[in-house]
Amino acid sequence: MSCQWTSFGRDAISKAMKKQMYRAVWILSAVFAVLTAGARAQNLPESRPAVADNLARLVEAFERANKARVGVSVVDLRTGQPIFAHRQGEAMIPASNQKILAAAFALDRLGPQGVFATAVYAAGRDIVVTGQYDPLLGDPILARREGKSIYAELDRWAEAVRAAYGEAIPGDLILASRSTSAGLHPPAWPVRHHGRWYGAAVADLNFHDNCFDVTFVERDGTIQPAVAPASRYIRVLSELKLQPRGRHLWRLRESPDGATLTLTGQIRGPAADPLSTPMRDPRITLGRVLAGRLAQAGVRVGGQLRILPADRVNLAGARLLAKSESTLRDVLHRANKRSLNLAAECMLLRAGDGAWAGSARQMHDVLVERFGLDARTLAIHDGSGLAEDNRVTSGDLAKLLAALSNGPWAEMFLASLPRSGVDGSLKRRLREEPYRGRIAAKTGTLAGVRTLSGYVLDAGDDKKPVIAFSILANDLSSRAQGLAKSLQDQLCRELVDAR
Repeated sequence: MSCQWTSFGRDAISKAMKKQMYRAVWILSAVFAVLTAGARAQNLPESRPAVADNLARLVEAFERANKARVGVSVVDLRTGQPIFAHRQGEAMIPASNQKILAAAFALDRLGPQGVFATAVYAAGRDIVVTGQYDPLLGDPILARREGKSIYAELDRWAEAVRAAYGEAIPGDLILASRSTSAGLHPPAWPVRHHGRWYGAAVADLNFHDNCFDVTFVERDGTIQPAVAPASRYIRVLSELKLQPRGRHLWRLRESPDGATLTLTGQIRGPAADPLSTPMRDPRITLGRVLAGRLAQAGVRVGGQLRILPADRVNLAGARLLAKSESTLRDVLHRANKRSLNLAAECMLLRAGDGAWAGSARQMHDVLVERFGLDARTLAIHDGSGLAEDNRVTSGDLAKLLAALSNGPWAEMFLASLPRSGVDGSLKRRLREEPYRGRIAAKTGTLAGVRTLSGYVLDAGDDKKPVIAFSILANDLSSRAQGLAKSLQDQLCRELVDAR
């Protein structure tokens, strides 16, 4: 409720009269808020702050105009009291806000010091590689950030192998894996996503985000594809046609054994920005790339490249030659800042039992028993949010965010979230002052779904979370999907302005 005063000059109304008039208006506003609270929000104190009225007006107008559902929950972290709620108990599709749930599961099970390791052993005549679902081995973004090659860790392994075996490994190069070719994607993922970079396969042995990055370069007057990662044991064949006035319309086809990549279709010309295509089986690709780096280091593999079930590989008496580790901090960062589904799924499997169904059950139980989420409205089918059967309420997400803002994991989790106008998936949103850098939140996008959950940060130098919020918009038409993002941004502006 708003009220406008007519001015009769600076001294026309005494301070006492002003005080009485403001008090009367405040009382009327409070009474009005109580009378309308049931229709506009749930579970709120009777004397709602003005921001709750503004949020209710915006959310209700959006729902009416777009025939959509929007679950909203906003909590003051300093008092623990709700600021605003709308459909906060309705189960909704979280999209990539599911990564917040996976983060809580991983932090609880692995602890802030958790690691994801890949190890190389000398086992008699053979070299054996084992993995703990590290999603960041050979990650191109981290490699650029650190000024390293994507092959840096594999080259370190190769030197360790050369030191142990000399110029030849008499036996096989064995990849000992708990994953199976039939289970490299969560069963609940729609198959149509498997061919996209964000739907890349997930295994206990991963490399280079489990994607091939393809660029097109000019060589000797022709346009040729350049593929990374590369290996002398991976042949690239080009059947591409140059159509200068056309557009890039090509595909990469991988042979079942990973030995040949064939590019077909048409391209317009050189393209320096990499285009990513998922690997058929990242374990095979890792093995072929490692074999190539061994050869480059002067080490020949006498036997074969083999993928064996981990329980069939006996490491008793084996000698550890090298180990690479990614920290949970870095995995969280990649999962949330850039919304890398591979990272979130690896958190799920590493913190769980390594199987999709078992890990999902364990994640569900931890969220219910340790964080108090409602088992009746919580459905877990993956760690990333690409599964369309996931369900959670905005009230539970806000509750979880409040819990994650405390304890030994608080700083690590907060640092993993995109910042408005600064980085990650919020880099181009809320860039203007005073909103720039004041929202730390995870975005989420699926067809008909737009979500945003996170924190409003204090304006001080320490940028501490002062409000936890969750905004889950479901049942959106194509037109309403863009409008839902605008609604989220406006709700965030209201919350920042209220601080």
